[in-house]
Amino acid sequence: MRLGEARDAITNFKKITGDQLRTLDLMLFYVEVGTEFTNTYGDIDGRFYDSMISMYNKVISECAKDEKLFKIFHDRLSSVIEDSSGIGWGYHDALWDLYLSLEWVADEE
Repeated sequence: MRLGEARDAITNFKKITGDQLRTLDLMLFYVEVGTEFTNTYGDIDGRFYDSMISMYNKVISECAKDEKLFKIFHDRLSSVIEDSSGIGWGYHDALWDLYLSLEWVADEE
């Protein structure tokens, strides 16, 4: 995986389209694919997980501002946490903590 190229593609997509919803979709897809990659090929390194956490945090930050976005992405946000269970480097815990920081989570439970 070439993380830099993927992040650049997301940034360019955002600039070109200005489409917040689809940009967030791509950002979350980035994290989903990274998590799947780790589960398929094994542990990577801290920098890899930092990139995944950073991207997940960007999605969480936007969802924190708009409950509609949270409702759109809720299932995927929680699924990636489930899929990250057992992955090292504090990855799972970091995603879980970010997710729990959303005020909307308590409303869903």
